Amino acid sequence: MAKRNYLVEGLSGAGKSSVYEEMIRRGYKAISTDRAWKYHAAPDTGPGRPIHYDNSMWDEQKAVSELERPEPEVLFVCGSSRNRDRFLPYFTKIFNLRIDDDTMRRRLQERTNNEFGKRPEEVELMLRLNRSDEQPAGAIDVDATQPLDQVVDELLRLANCETVNSDSRLTPWSKRASAIGQSFVISESALPIVQAAASPRKRILRGTSDEFWDVLGRETITRIEYAWSGYVLATLLPYLDEQGIDLMHSDHDEVASTLSRTRGGSVFVLTSDHRERYLARLDPSAFDGAVLRRYYEEFNETAAEGVDYAMLDGIAFFRDTLAPLDSAIVAVLIIG
Repeated sequence: MAKRNYLVEGLSGAGKSSVYEEMIRRGYKAISTDRAWKYHAAPDTGPGRPIHYDNSMWDEQKAVSELERPEPEVLFVCGSSRNRDRFLPYFTKIFNLRIDDDTMRRRLQERTNNEFGKRPEEVELMLRLNRSDEQPAGAIDVDATQPLDQVVDELLRLANCETVNSDSRLTPWSKRASAIGQSFVISESALPIVQAAASPRKRILRGTSDEFWDVLGRETITRIEYAWSGYVLATLLPYLDEQGIDLMHSDHDEVASTLSRTRGGSVFVLTSDHRERYLARLDPSAFDGAVLRRYYEEFNETAAEGVDYAMLDGIAFFRDTLAPLDSAIVAVLIIG
């Protein structure tokens, strides 16, 4: 197994995903279990079972395979599950991200990569769990109300790792200083309004607000952000197309083409037809990270160690984009 495996866990809103992204940005090997190992099982509500707010489980074969590898020297695993206790012997230390109630409320309301926690009953459940202090035995609490850089510095200190925070270690697929990928879920009837706001004659002079983004913001029901460079999504789209998952075409291709031309990026419109056809197939745990990495490296003609997890995140991003769509709701996917 890796010389040192560290588990970073916590409740929704505690910052597991952000820690995962920052660890990779700093050059460390990290795994987001929601992307790499997670699957859903029937809830276990038997007597004496610990409290869990979802029915996620870690795939044992995938988890053990990663945790028993001799490399890397240090591995950070970010996430939690109902069956986490099964894997605790594999970890050198366990870190529990702790936040106060006000921070939890704010983060659940503001986050854009997960819709869980938007409803009042979900918030109350999270607050109740936060006060229950349920965590693995021996876990080390880390104050996750601090700025992200400080939280990761503290985790690295506790793990006896170097706390380098230099942009020289940025991966090529880092979100910083790169193309952005995001989806805007809107009413289908709002598409003509958004298209009209994007036309060149509607552009606003430099230094003032951009009418396109103003209109899109007003029409948006929910927004989903991708954590890595939009160029990873641009690589993933043709890969998925080769697997029979076509997210690049719809009945609104004319609108998408107009938006792409006037906004200078790549724009796609996703519909309920995509949801019906492909949602069940966009399960990150069903994809092989090594295969995704090889495709990325061949497509971009560059070595890309670690990009497999960014690709798996991209599959989850597409899944989360399709999930809320119905006959009257579409998603505008923008890469640029």
